[in-house]
Amino acid sequence: MLGTRPRILAPVLIGQMGRPAISIGDALAASPGGSGTLLALVEIRVGRDNEVFAQEQRRRDMLRWVASLEYDGEVRRRLSLTLRMTANVASSIRDAVAENEVTSLVLEWPTVKSPRRHGLIDLTQQFLPGNGTDLVFVRSHPRAPDQAIAPRSILASIRGGPSARVVAATAAALADAYGSALTLLHVRTDSQHPDRSQREWQGFEEIVEEMRRPSTQVRLHRHDSPAIGILEEATNHDLVIIGSRLNPANPNVLIGRELMRTLRRLDSPVLMIRPKHLVTPESIRHPAANGHTG
Repeated sequence: MLGTRPRILAPVLIGQMGRPAISIGDALAASPGGSGTLLALVEIRVGRDNEVFAQEQRRRDMLRWVASLEYDGEVRRRLSLTLRMTANVASSIRDAVAENEVTSLVLEWPTVKSPRRHGLIDLTQQFLPGNGTDLVFVRSHPRAPDQAIAPRSILASIRGGPSARVVAATAAALADAYGSALTLLHVRTDSQHPDRSQREWQGFEEIVEEMRRPSTQVRLHRHDSPAIGILEEATNHDLVIIGSRLNPANPNVLIGRELMRTLRRLDSPVLMIRPKHLVTPESIRHPAANGHTG
């Protein structure tokens, strides 16, 4: 996302909780020079759906469903609508990514309460290996799962790893789009080697300096558990943004178990960013969706 004009793609399937992901896609597309597409995918099923009448009915059903997702707010309306009939959802999304030179793919983060959980998890599995885009997973508000996201305050947790700059850039773009207060958080723990802690802190300081945002608050939180540190700082924020950290021993896991358990305790929407450069030969050979049951 850094140094590029954002090209956002937000694919939706009829019946899923679309408003949270669409609202984030709209906000990201509001960045200077940005644009985006709401890709409404009409799934073709075997049997009667092969009839022309049945397919036309499904198109109309999809358009009515998308219209029902409209919501109030100044951020909405930046995504153009594209409707496609498809027998292969993942393939259609990849085609749209290539055609629109997409930089960020916005996907619903499937939870145990997601209406189309299994289909969304399967879709996520197919995109984890990477397709040249940043992946933005949107977990809706636990108590308002189909509500558009419009935060007054954003907390972005930055450890200094390979996701750090993309997380920071995404948080800044959303803060600008929503007019939100932005806090950049660094959780420092004494349980890891001091040299690593120092490198991560220096990386965090560099990012803060590069952003040149005087109004942004900067927080250093010390805790033995980075996950609990995030939870303690997240109390007064409407949106929490984290990065996906690549574990070479298990490259298919987006985040660790402790952080996953902690996210379930957050009473706010969560964005998880998987930068396009977090791809390894192992993840291409063995895609998985571990960690997608938040």
